[in-house]
Order: sequence, then structure tokens, then C-alpha cells
Amino acid sequence: MHNFLGTLAATTVSIVLTFGTTAIIDRQKQKAEKREMVMMIMYDMRESLKEIKVCDEGIKSFFDTQIDVIAHPQEFNSGFSGKMGILAANIPNLTYSTTTENIFRSNVETIQTIGNILFVETVSSFYDSRSLYKSVVSDPFQENALVALSSYEDLCDFDASGYPFYSFSHLRRMEECLEQCKLMMKVSDKELDVFNSQREKLLEATQGNYTEEVIDASYESGERKQRWQEARAAGRLQLQGTK
Repeated sequence: MHNFLGTLAATTVSIVLTFGTTAIIDRQKQKAEKREMVMMIMYDMRESLKEIKVCDEGIKSFFDTQIDVIAHPQEFNSGFSGKMGILAANIPNLTYSTTTENIFRSNVETIQTIGNILFVETVSSFYDSRSLYKSVVSDPFQENALVALSSYEDLCDFDASGYPFYSFSHLRRMEECLEQCKLMMKVSDKELDVFNSQREKLLEATQGNYTEEVIDASYESGERKQRWQEARAAGRLQLQGTK
């Protein structure tokens, strides 16, 4: 009985240690996955805000320059080397990536992995605002601004006065979402910078000779076009000779 109890105790301790260790490892793995997903999402949010801020500044600068050109018609005729060039350079072109958003929205395990419904809702609100900014601010402004550069009359007819306010409103909302996410998940700008550095190092390590490969592919494309032109010219000569 004494030996049996000793063996039972040893077996019990072994089982507890085995399952306990496994549980600890699984818990640490889940925490790491959660942190990685949170950092990926918040990095995407911050990078999107950088692009949108550039658009916001461009819209404001475009309007200020537009007012100057409208008040001084001779500036319109100066061409793109003058104020018209400033107008063209400040037309927004928002081209953020939706890869992270698609992963976030399509992954049914997102809520379970992150474990914070309020964070998920805030991120969703950010992405909704980002999409709305593109559809009601940057894209319409770009379309109207390009038309406005066609003539002085078109520039006068383009009422851009409301766009700076629309841009600021949506931008401010997205900034609030990012700050709320930082507080909820206890993520600092410094940590996002570190994440960015790690990401860039990974991209550099896996990029390989991408630039050289693109140059080679471009050269091959030029050769193919030349061969096509030569083949077409030779074929036409043969057709002319048979007539």
C-alpha cells in the first residue's frame, strides 16, 4: 500500500506537471498571437492615418492656391510651372492597402483571439471611417479637381470650400479610434515603431534581388516587343510580295 500510494502520488504529480506546463505554453502562445494581431491591425491604422493626413494637407493647400488663382486669373495662364503646378501636386490620391482589413473582417476567430469586443468594434469603426473618407472626400475631390484644371472657368466653378471640413471631421474620428485602441490594448507609439522596424527588416530579408529581377523582366519585355514588331513587319512584306 505504501509503494502504491507513492507511485500514485508520483504519477499524479507527473500528470499535473505535464498538463500544467502544456496549459502555460498554450496560454503564452495565445497571448503572443493576440499581441501580434493587435500590433498588425494598429500598425495598419497608423499607416493609413499617415496617408490620409497627406491628403488632408493637400486638400487645404489646393483650396488656398485655388483662391489665389481665381483672384488672379493671369496665374492660370502661367502653366504648371507656377500655381497650376501647385494645384496639380496637391490633388489627393489615397491608395491604402486593404489586406489587413480583409483579414480582420473575414477571420471569424478575430474576436475570440483578441478577446476584447470593444477593441474589435473600434477597429471596425476606424475601417468604416477610412472607407467613407475615400468615397466621400478624397475620390470626389480628386475627380472634381482634375476637371477644374481644364480651364479657368472650371476652376472657378469647383466649390472646394467644404472639403477641408469634411476631411478634418473624418480624420479626427479615425485619430480618436486609434488613440482608444492604444489605451485599450496598452500599445505605445514606440512599440509600433519597433513593429515597423521588424517588419521592414523581414521585407528586406525576403525581398532578394527583386530590383534586379524587375530590370531583367523589363529588358525581356522590350525584346519581346521588338520581336513582335519585326515579325509583323516581315509578315506584311510577305503579304505584299504575294499580291
